[in-house]
Formats: sequence, C-alpha cells, structure tokens
Amino acid sequence: MHLGEVYFFILWTHEGHDTALALVSLYSAPDPRLLKASHNMLWLCEHQGDSALRFINAKAIQLVVTMIPHTPRIEAQQLGERFFLVEKPGLDVALIGGVDETMHGHEHRLVDETNYSRVQ
Repeated sequence: MHLGEVYFFILWTHEGHDTALALVSLYSAPDPRLLKASHNMLWLCEHQGDSALRFINAKAIQLVVTMIPHTPRIEAQQLGERFFLVEKPGLDVALIGGVDETMHGHEHRLVDETNYSRVQ
C-alpha cells in the first residue's frame, strides 16, 4: 500500500481502450519508529512532491484519506514537516479552523475537496 496526493485525473485512450489515470505524488513510507511505538496507529510520512510523481490506474485508489500537516519533535530532535494519516475525516475536521459559514443556495450540492488518496 502507498499513500499519494492526487493532482488530477485524465482519460487515456490507447489502441481503442479507455483507461482512467490519476497523476499522484507519493508520500514516503511511514516512519518505522513511530509506527512501532504507536502500535501501527500513527502513520507519519514525508510529502515527496514532484520527485515522486506517478501516473496510476484510477481504479487502484482504494480509499480517500486526509494527510494532516505535523511537525513532531522526538527526543529533542525536530523532524521537519511531516503529514499524518486520518482515514475517516468528518465534519469535525472541517470545523477545526473555527469558521462556521452558511452557504446559501448550495444545500443539495455535496463536494468532496479532499485530494489525498491511498494508492497501490
């Protein structure tokens, strides 16, 4: 299993067959020390940016997750910016910033703006 940020989707046609592809930027593997210490609960990864771009079959995406920015300090050592995985973010995540905004006229429109995906 790999984690990646989906940049966009395309429909690729090759020899008469259409395939949906996603351009993703892969995250690093989780930090093994923290993964072990947390009993596989804290998946702390580095975003690798453009150096880890890959096209994947869109059908390989298994789950949409959120990667939350985190800058941990472990044993007085600053690790730099990392991201930790949250598998089932809910409305509470949307309200973390304390902003409560009513959007009139959009009561029936559901938009998923999460663009992070678990990929194989």
